[in-house]
Amino acid sequence: MTGAVAGYVALLNENGSENEVLFLEAGGLPCSVDENLPMPIRGLRATVYETGKAAYENEFMNSDWVSFMPRGHVALRNVMFAPLNLEGRTVGLIGMANKPSDFTDADAEMATVFGDLAAVALMHSRNLDQLNEKNAMLEKTLAELKTLQGLIPMCANCKSVRDDQGFWSQVETYLSDHTNAMVSHSLCPQCVRRLYPGLAVDAGT
Repeated sequence: MTGAVAGYVALLNENGSENEVLFLEAGGLPCSVDENLPMPIRGLRATVYETGKAAYENEFMNSDWVSFMPRGHVALRNVMFAPLNLEGRTVGLIGMANKPSDFTDADAEMATVFGDLAAVALMHSRNLDQLNEKNAMLEKTLAELKTLQGLIPMCANCKSVRDDQGFWSQVETYLSDHTNAMVSHSLCPQCVRRLYPGLAVDAGT
């Protein structure tokens, strides 16, 4: 839209010390800079982060900004940076370069609006990522969670339980199969008195 043939989109890293490049286009010109090198917040980029407004330089190779370029960087006739502003904070930027003619205030205004749209999309993308993460956690929890619901057929005499397939099993087995509970065995006071009448049993035992 601006006529720039090269550029990138970058976001601030977690501690705000440098950019993390999401997209990079050199415009077909040679560039030997390692894409994995850090992109610190300095030069004209720093101005955009500080002001939250677009900035451009049409004589970039003759400006003081060129001193911040790493060796092997693609030649830049001109550059423009537009902020990605989110909730009053600049969280990234769009960099554009090598427009055949000079960048203008109209270009800066258009890039700013596009940056605002990109920031909104970023916010929704992050919210969607968080929502998907929460949904995945919920699905995992639900898959792991076993609950007992409805009527449970139990034998009035031996207390065995009938499952959905019609098979009878001990209540301990049924609970282990249908819940996350671990079943251990003990004796209640009444059963201790019946099975071991000579053994004294405290009321709370």
